Amino acid sequence: MKKFIFFIFLSTSLCMANSMDAFDDLDKEFDNEDMEFKNFKQNVEDDFDTFKKSIDDEFSAFLKQTWQEFESLKNPKPYEKPKPKISPIVKKPSTPKKQEIKKSPIVKITPIKKEKEIKKSKPKISKYENKISFNFYGESISLNYDKSVLFNLYKIDNKAISNAWQKLGRAKTTKLTKQINEYISFLNLNDWAKYLFIQKVGDKIYKDRNKSNIFTWYTLAKMGYDIKVGYNKNSIHLLSRMNHKLYQVPFFTIDKKTYYLLSKNTKNTPTLYTYKGNYPEATDKLSFEIKKPLKLDGDIQNKKLKFKFKNKTYTVNAKYSKNLVKFYNTLPQSDYRVYFASKNSPQINESILKELSKYIKGMSELEAVNFLLRFTQKSFEYKTDGDQFAYEKVMFPEETLFFPYSDCEDRSIMFGSLVKNLLGLKVVALKFPNHLATAVALSSKVSGDNFKYKGTTFTVTDPTYINANAGMTMPQYKNSNFSVIE
Repeated sequence: MKKFIFFIFLSTSLCMANSMDAFDDLDKEFDNEDMEFKNFKQNVEDDFDTFKKSIDDEFSAFLKQTWQEFESLKNPKPYEKPKPKISPIVKKPSTPKKQEIKKSPIVKITPIKKEKEIKKSKPKISKYENKISFNFYGESISLNYDKSVLFNLYKIDNKAISNAWQKLGRAKTTKLTKQINEYISFLNLNDWAKYLFIQKVGDKIYKDRNKSNIFTWYTLAKMGYDIKVGYNKNSIHLLSRMNHKLYQVPFFTIDKKTYYLLSKNTKNTPTLYTYKGNYPEATDKLSFEIKKPLKLDGDIQNKKLKFKFKNKTYTVNAKYSKNLVKFYNTLPQSDYRVYFASKNSPQINESILKELSKYIKGMSELEAVNFLLRFTQKSFEYKTDGDQFAYEKVMFPEETLFFPYSDCEDRSIMFGSLVKNLLGLKVVALKFPNHLATAVALSSKVSGDNFKYKGTTFTVTDPTYINANAGMTMPQYKNSNFSVIE
């Protein structure tokens, strides 16, 4: 406040000054006031540090209280029945009526928007301080840390964890936290990537996963995330609230809230000891959402895709980042909305979207939708996740390019991305008991399978039903109920 008042005074004085002497007087006054403000600022920072330490000490004392044993639960698999082993083929694709084609407007290709790049530089580190270096999905990372963050962990129980929290609360972590946040911003990391990054930092500093998990818990809690630690036998695990449901991942109900187990090895964690309550103001949930393209875009791979449409062969040269695929492979299966809403990587935009946009230019909207259907139906080999991975896995478009096979939800996500980004049309997913398809809100009604959802007419489009055009549903699902995923 003093600084603000002084700036007002300075502006007024400058307007009135008519000589160099006036400027000299102001300079002296500025120096005095600046020193006073620095002292005032330092006192505020010292008071704030004392306040933070008192909160950390109180939380540490709270952690020393009795922890409870909680039993893990698991969400059921997303499909009620096994998915079809074979992708059905339409022998004679239905040809849209001339009247339908005339009614269908000429497609207006949505310009591919490039993300506005704000020039950011990697954090600067000192050569003369403690340093760690590691590779994070192709990116070379280096950070400084203070030795005060080191702590002992002679046993695994709540008192030892409490002492570790207190030690970290009194450690010099400001510079390390600043560098972590700068890397998060530099790489456009989403919440899940942020968690993996912090855990990697912890692994490098402590060379022990239990200590690393405590450090990750402490750091994320300080960032405002509702995250806990739990322990059993000789292991410390991380538990977090999530912004969406996870499948095939153990979770715990604590204070009527769901906390998912973040550890990869989930076989030996039927029960955990943990605490009720959370660190003050740590209420945010972790999310898988990708609102900005992640800058984990090294190791670029090329893949040639061929397909036929109306007896003509088309070729699309696709590009994707293998590093990004490796990152996606760490995500447990989540809500389909996460995959449908994710931002495309620059490689997808600059290869697949760019080439497909040239082909559909001048087509009617209906023809363009059928063209994109055929691309998705015929450019990729079909195999269920159970046969390819022995578990259920939903893929982002980059993963569909990388892996040799894909199934219904992967193609639906790919097709949905193409329609939204190229044609600017609304797309929803249709969830059947053992199948996933899509539906598009076309500008004009076409014959075939249509339905109304929230006042909008959608036409069924199935990227897994080979050679099927818009309006065609797989025969076995003609009379099946489905739920709509926006």
